[in-house]
Amino acid sequence: MNMGFLAIPCTKAAATIMRRNFCCWKRFRVILVSIVVLFVLINIIVTLLPAGRHGPHVGGSGVVAGDLGYNGSNKWPLYADAARYISIEVLSSKDRVRICVDDATVIDDSGPSNNRGMHVVVLNQYTGMVMAQRVFDTYMDDEPLIGFLQRVSNGRIMIFAIKDEASFHLTNEGKRAMQMHVGGGGGGAAAAASRSGSGSTAGGSLWLSELGWRDMWAMVAKHHNNDPEENKEIDVINGRVYGESYSRNPRVVMQHNSKSAASSDSWGTDVLLRVQVPLDVNHSQNNQNDDWCDSWVAAVGSEDNNDDSGDDNGSIIDEEIVIDSQLARRRRFCSRIEGYGDVCSCIHPAPLDFHPSSIPDSNIDRVPVVIIAGNRADYLYRTLKSVLNARGVQQHMVIVHVDGYYDEPVEVARLLGVRAVQHMPAVDDSVNGGGINSNTLRRRRVTQHYKSALTSTFSALFPQADFAIVLEDDLEVSVDFFSFFSQTLPLLAVDDNSIDSNNDGSGSLYCVSAWNDQGYEHTASRPDVLYRVDWMPGLGWMLKRSLYKDQLESEWPTVEKPWDWDMWMRSNKIQRGRQCVVPEVSRTYHFGSSRAVNVNPYFQRTYFDRHAFYNYNNGIKTSFGSNSGGTGGEYEDGGGLIHFKNIDKMTGVAYLKMIEHMIMTEGQIVDHNKWPCRKKQWNELAKNGGIRNNDNSGMQYVGDKDYYQSDSEFFIIEEMMNNDYAMRSKKLFLLYIKMEHPTGDIKDAASVAWTPLAKCLGIWDLDIRGHYKGMWRLYLNQNNQDDGRNAEEEGIPGHSISGAELFIISCPFSHFCKFKPANITAIWFNTNGGGEDDDGGDDML
Repeated sequence: MNMGFLAIPCTKAAATIMRRNFCCWKRFRVILVSIVVLFVLINIIVTLLPAGRHGPHVGGSGVVAGDLGYNGSNKWPLYADAARYISIEVLSSKDRVRICVDDATVIDDSGPSNNRGMHVVVLNQYTGMVMAQRVFDTYMDDEPLIGFLQRVSNGRIMIFAIKDEASFHLTNEGKRAMQMHVGGGGGGAAAAASRSGSGSTAGGSLWLSELGWRDMWAMVAKHHNNDPEENKEIDVINGRVYGESYSRNPRVVMQHNSKSAASSDSWGTDVLLRVQVPLDVNHSQNNQNDDWCDSWVAAVGSEDNNDDSGDDNGSIIDEEIVIDSQLARRRRFCSRIEGYGDVCSCIHPAPLDFHPSSIPDSNIDRVPVVIIAGNRADYLYRTLKSVLNARGVQQHMVIVHVDGYYDEPVEVARLLGVRAVQHMPAVDDSVNGGGINSNTLRRRRVTQHYKSALTSTFSALFPQADFAIVLEDDLEVSVDFFSFFSQTLPLLAVDDNSIDSNNDGSGSLYCVSAWNDQGYEHTASRPDVLYRVDWMPGLGWMLKRSLYKDQLESEWPTVEKPWDWDMWMRSNKIQRGRQCVVPEVSRTYHFGSSRAVNVNPYFQRTYFDRHAFYNYNNGIKTSFGSNSGGTGGEYEDGGGLIHFKNIDKMTGVAYLKMIEHMIMTEGQIVDHNKWPCRKKQWNELAKNGGIRNNDNSGMQYVGDKDYYQSDSEFFIIEEMMNNDYAMRSKKLFLLYIKMEHPTGDIKDAASVAWTPLAKCLGIWDLDIRGHYKGMWRLYLNQNNQDDGRNAEEEGIPGHSISGAELFIISCPFSHFCKFKPANITAIWFNTNGGGEDDDGGDDML
């Protein structure tokens, strides 16, 4: 009984304890849930806050911007209207650039020999989509970078990163341009004014001005284009920097001349930048960065399809291919691609449809135009615009062949209403074939791409075509480009095997080319004169279908052969002595100075920039009229078309007879007792015009004259004409130089006389090219000197009467060496250091 009594209170006590424990657990659970909710809220708040500025690593010291008191600046304000963010990660290092956006890899460029310089990515500020990727080799030149920045639309998100080195030729102008386009100071009062009073909120790069040799640097910023015309009509979008990271090359030393220099084997440490960037949420139809603008509709006038279906018979554009309206093409392009300036401008949109006039009696309406393209879409845009503006173009016959599956070149072609075909690369650049040089791999790839394009053209796309015109994506063409080929096509159509007694096809033409290798501004000025040459120039050329299908296609180098396609075509085994017809003044202009296998900015300045180029529309690099005899000149309908002289004399036999007749009846032999070049008198020239610049570009400026390649100048004809009135009336001079047959040791054959003479003349001097049977034909301009003749009375343009032709004839190699008088010794250059005579000419051996 006592036990039962005691059990009752024990049971009540246990129940009480259980209730208390349950209440404690409920309190604990509430506290735990509250902590979790609070943690989640804190994370949400932190995530929504804009990322602070990631500070630069300076020489590996670990100093960040916050330590410098910079991160708290109001130069990077909060954005209350931002709906979402994107995460951007940028790696800049000696041999790698990697850029990721929201964990998606945009660029991962590794390897020490590829794509050195400044990597730039442009993102859409509304969607975060990649709109442009570029690499600028600012070790060589920063002009392409400056130009690109000027063409990017307002408000875009810009990502910059360095691989290896980017400062050597990143000039102060280039740095100022980069600062200006991200809202930085760097531009003085004018820059501040152009930012419309944005002041300190614009920000700018903290470290760009200090960027030095092999420093590493990365930056993410909002782009601001300082175009006053655009800013008049739209709200100004100020640039700003979202994040920046920098690492200085630690082994920089001061030279005795106070210039800094770095060890050749040192780089800044890798930098890794991570930022969160707010996307814009305000879409305004007055903003040029939107997908379309009202002014585009006004510019087009209609959204009707441009139903330019080409020829009804045999057109390559079939019924399934629809050519979109200009508006549709522009909207598609501008929503995807960036860096094309006024193409996407709301104020002055560039025209996308071209309507050049026809050419009389055209022979090339059914000749396809094959444009060889790589991943250089901005170059392709310039090329296509010039082609579509040239008189006589048949747009449906123009086709772009893209080497690889690159989207941007195809989009550019589609923008301009041109068909594009993509080819699978035969050579993978990413595979180093057993240690083969990367340039060798790229050459092989280009060579195979040429074959793919030509085979596709003649076999699938245009099986009925008897000819094709071949261009590359870094060439601009003249307004009469198609007229030139129309007039010369009959020469290529007829086999002319009567030129040599030992002919094995050597008399028939190999090609017609729009490029004259030796036609520089000072050696070519008559746009209506044609030459025959023994060299295949390329750079805008026409070939016969039979040549390709019967010979070239089957003999084309296989993928493992390290041939450049053009050098292979110029080899004796392939060319077989056949010749090409070229104009004295080129109808193409080579502008590509970067992203090429064989050309860099220095090479472009030295060998291409000064080429004479016939451009009637712009009136630059152009000459009109001629004083070469015969019929010719502009067509009666004007518009820049030139009627070429003496086409009937361009066959093999007739041209040879014409040149021989000119030598025998008009030729005046120059003084062969001294070398015709002398050292430039820099001091005297400086007195007359002043030396404006003398840099490491290989070009020196004296007064208004540019000198390249050599410190010598050709003087002998000018002196003869000045001192002898009878000589001043002469229009053809003969100079005989020593040269054995160049098919042996070309280097030795050239170095005896040709190379130093070519350097002195400021023309192509890297190999023996541009000659006809061992004779070079140049037209030397004499700076419009008065030669005592009344140009107006004789009906001759005053600018053309002051020139004189120079035939440089190699002996004993040249066919024309037989005209050299016995008392004349072919000159050659003193390579033994013989010094100079008192008259300034080098000794002759």
